Amino acid sequence: MIRTDKAITFIHEIERQLRTIYEDPTLCRQYAWWILEEITHHKKEDLLADHIIQLSHQHQAILNQWLDKLINKKMPLQYLIGAVPFNNIEILVEPPILIPRPETEEWTIRLIKQLKQLKNQELTILDIGSGSGCIALAIAHALPKATIYATDIATNAIALTQKNALHNGISNIKCIKADIYDGLPLNLKFDLILSNPPYISPNEWEQLEESVTRWEDKAALVANKEGLAIIEAIIKQACYFMKYNSELEEKKLPNVVLEIGYKQADAITTLMKQAGFSTIKIEKDLEEKDRVVSGRVVPCGQYKHATTTS
Repeated sequence: MIRTDKAITFIHEIERQLRTIYEDPTLCRQYAWWILEEITHHKKEDLLADHIIQLSHQHQAILNQWLDKLINKKMPLQYLIGAVPFNNIEILVEPPILIPRPETEEWTIRLIKQLKQLKNQELTILDIGSGSGCIALAIAHALPKATIYATDIATNAIALTQKNALHNGISNIKCIKADIYDGLPLNLKFDLILSNPPYISPNEWEQLEESVTRWEDKAALVANKEGLAIIEAIIKQACYFMKYNSELEEKKLPNVVLEIGYKQADAITTLMKQAGFSTIKIEKDLEEKDRVVSGRVVPCGQYKHATTTS
């Protein structure tokens, strides 16, 4: 049976059900529109312009299935939709690979603006723990002369990054299965090392929402040593994989950029100082929480073997 009504009436009904799991009314409204857009295959402006819309029996069945998965199974909406916008590209997402977060997009956009200032953009960049490939692909898209190496320990993450590269028509990216630095080609050096690594402590994991703990990969989020184990390994070994870039130095731009937990800035600053980093900077996200640490490290000798712990 076809149901005919105003778009806003459907939105209010979806919102009402979403409020059983989401406290933020703005988020409920945003999600309600996303759901209606996806189910009807029409954009918000078109749905509003039409005033009256029709939902077929099939549309209503899909809507009920989605609401059941959202409310009862705690499935993230992004997995239902299957894609999220990230900077100027679209990232396909699938469980359990980590869903790109707005705070990650924020600092990636800032970094791209900095890198676009460079006269020589033929950079070699490493993205450790690439997951869906969102950071690596956003940079590769923005800097077509650069070569981005996207690494991950998970085979399904590597496959998704490759799928996203194809989806966005991006060719200047190389996907490698690696455990931090172990698995990289010998003698490969980078102008810039990036990572959104696991930085949540095991105790913090227990406090996260069910939509995260049920669906997203724990290994992509959680690290030992109060969430610092992977970050420490990246920092300690970075100099072995760095090459000298005079323009980055002249412009006082970092050659290592890491996303961090909001309570970790002091501990990570100490780790970076111990590893010989300079120009260490902490940046906040839009919620005024410490979110990114960056710095410069001088290239050093030959890498032997990373002593990493997960």
